[in-house]
Amino acid sequence: MSSRAAITWTNRTGRALSLLEAIIQLPVTIEGIGTSQLKLPGQMGRISTTLELAGCGHVGRGEDISYSPVTQASLPGVYGALDLSGVWTMGSLAVRLDELGDFVPKTKESDDKPGYHRWALESAALDLALRQRGCDLAELIGAEWEPVRVSLSMGLGTPPSADVVRRWVERDAAVTFKLDTSMAWDHTLVAELAAVGDGHAVSSVDFKGLYSGDWIDNDYPPTLYVAVGSGLPGALIEDAKLSAYVEDALDEDALGRLAWDYPITKPDDVPGLAGSSATFSDLRPGAINIKPSRFGSFERLLGTIILCDREGIPCYSGGQFELGIGRTQVQAIASLCYPDAPNDCAPVMFHLATAESDDVLLGPVVPPTGGTGFGWDAPTRARPLT
Repeated sequence: MSSRAAITWTNRTGRALSLLEAIIQLPVTIEGIGTSQLKLPGQMGRISTTLELAGCGHVGRGEDISYSPVTQASLPGVYGALDLSGVWTMGSLAVRLDELGDFVPKTKESDDKPGYHRWALESAALDLALRQRGCDLAELIGAEWEPVRVSLSMGLGTPPSADVVRRWVERDAAVTFKLDTSMAWDHTLVAELAAVGDGHAVSSVDFKGLYSGDWIDNDYPPTLYVAVGSGLPGALIEDAKLSAYVEDALDEDALGRLAWDYPITKPDDVPGLAGSSATFSDLRPGAINIKPSRFGSFERLLGTIILCDREGIPCYSGGQFELGIGRTQVQAIASLCYPDAPNDCAPVMFHLATAESDDVLLGPVVPPTGGTGFGWDAPTRARPLT
């Protein structure tokens, strides 16, 4: 079997470069800043803040997906204190945001990353700029939206069971999953997952092995990596905590399916390439998970995709538990740059959904045409936070 057997898609080479060149020179007039907030029932009270930039009779929106409730409580006041009024290009606004630096105060309870706040501002500014111009992101570069292939990302329960995946596959045989491992995973569970449907229900397995010292610390034995690598030969192996033992345990095929997510925030973070500053691996990746809010700026986001284009490294999308406009903005980037990838950015209606939910639509996400802005509204289970 080829060491690239699981990589069945390619990037739309050149799209990211076209986007970057068009976005940085796009004019935008900002006259005011507002916020609103969404809350998802359950799930530890997940909250996100929608940033609203007003100008010339239009409102552009972005979403701050910070995970810390302490940070979320502070964001309306923090954003309300910013003064970004003026006539900018997206490029000159980015320079101003560089000067502001990390403008959200840190607390000991906060585990958020500066990119989250910067992305809320830049994505809202782009939404506003496109609305002021009267076009959407695809039209800006003379492209057409492409349907976005998505994978579902849901827990397997306690104890973990393949039944969760099986029930969804029984509803739609084409559905695929991005799954997070846990210490309760074993060879039996992997074998049960591999037996679901045609054996390709799992598109990626996230070990979250690089979060050491952060909110999670996973140190799985090499045997679990081997079980996933051999038992799920169609799945990417995401954020492995590599050691000599793990690398020796994985065969060539599995090593070719290593994918990186958490440590990737700029082009230099992509390992295994000339000029890379990555310290977590010296292996060329099989794929890179692109989470826009981790990058913060369009320059870093699109610059990383451009690098991957040049090096022939496939990209795929990742979500950050967005509750509103932020999720469709992630889908917009995926539609233009890597629509055929196993994108972990299913519609927000899948938050809290089960295989028995009758209000979710499986299959590719089809971006609406004829609108303006960056992203679009979609049904959500979240409710306004009052």
